[in-house]
Amino acid sequence: MNISVLNGTGQVDYMYGLVSGLACNQNDTIDVLDVDLTQELFSDFKNVNYIPVYKYIPRPASLSAKAINVARYYLLQIWFLVSHKPRIIHFQWLDRHIIVDRIILPSVARLFGHKVVLTVHNINAGKRDNRDTLLNRLTLRILYHLANKLIVHTPQSKTELMNEFPVPESKIEVIKHGMNNRVAKKGITTAEARLHFGLEKEDKVILFFGNIDHYKGLDILIDSLLILNSEFNCHVKVLIAGNSKSPEYTADILGKASDPKLNGCIDARIMYIPDEDVELYFMASDCIVLPYRNIYQSGVIFMAYTFGLPLIVTDVGNFRNDVIQGKTGFLVKPEDPADLAKVIAEYFKTELYTGLDKTREDIQNWAWQNYSWEVIGSKTRESYLSIK
Repeated sequence: MNISVLNGTGQVDYMYGLVSGLACNQNDTIDVLDVDLTQELFSDFKNVNYIPVYKYIPRPASLSAKAINVARYYLLQIWFLVSHKPRIIHFQWLDRHIIVDRIILPSVARLFGHKVVLTVHNINAGKRDNRDTLLNRLTLRILYHLANKLIVHTPQSKTELMNEFPVPESKIEVIKHGMNNRVAKKGITTAEARLHFGLEKEDKVILFFGNIDHYKGLDILIDSLLILNSEFNCHVKVLIAGNSKSPEYTADILGKASDPKLNGCIDARIMYIPDEDVELYFMASDCIVLPYRNIYQSGVIFMAYTFGLPLIVTDVGNFRNDVIQGKTGFLVKPEDPADLAKVIAEYFKTELYTGLDKTREDIQNWAWQNYSWEVIGSKTRESYLSIK
């Protein structure tokens, strides 16, 4: 089977996991079209051919250089679709320039006889982020119509896709998100990681990791810290690590974090975290908190599982199915700082925390058994074969 994965310059972690799973079938040939920076990741896969369609241009770059790069990016993809024999075309992250991404590219693919598969990571990210528009919904509707097969990660996403857009059930396949098998692991110890951040051995350390945006509810976590201190006499340290997606929201977060009542317990690192530094954050922490207001699925969960870090998450999206209560973490009520504070305080009294070394090992073993990319790759391949 000939398979081509067009990543849309989206998340590298998911693409790498998917391709590594698909590549387990040595009889298939897989083309990957993405940014030139990620080419080396696939050098060890004998049946993967990497085609760099987008050049990474360091900042600052001129407007003309950016325009030429984007034009080249789309022309190379269109030429690939036009010049290759019919095959599976598996799109990811079609949300850069939505007219071209969601209408022109899949239309060209269908016109030249390719079978179009789309992984729908977010049914409607615009709605989730309170930035929905008529154009956004229209282009999504067209995209979902053009695809031969739509892959979602959760049953809830399947239901929403059918309810929000007129998509027949037979067109949708539910396939789990897999573990993060790309992040670098150097064997850094908790002691070494804490030394890097200036943390003490006895500190109770909470991690918030990922993009900073309103729907991720970081403000809820900060509000819960005041309750933790006053009502539960539980004093923690918080590491915040991630890019700002909303300057206004980030400014509000930094204002909250500077509250004197928090006694400087927050270390906010609002920036892109390089791959080689990710391990430091997860090994320095005792748990990770994801206080999201709404979400479809979060790759951060599988990043945490890679390091065996327990999770405290709001009961939204598919979190209830991905976080096993009392085994891999705990669920809390959405948008409820008091409940979050209560559960955090309780967590630090459980064996998950007091026996964290064993907890990490147990979580990792469980997660690799349940979110294997080899199994996911096999199921994805079966979905390709089901297209008529």
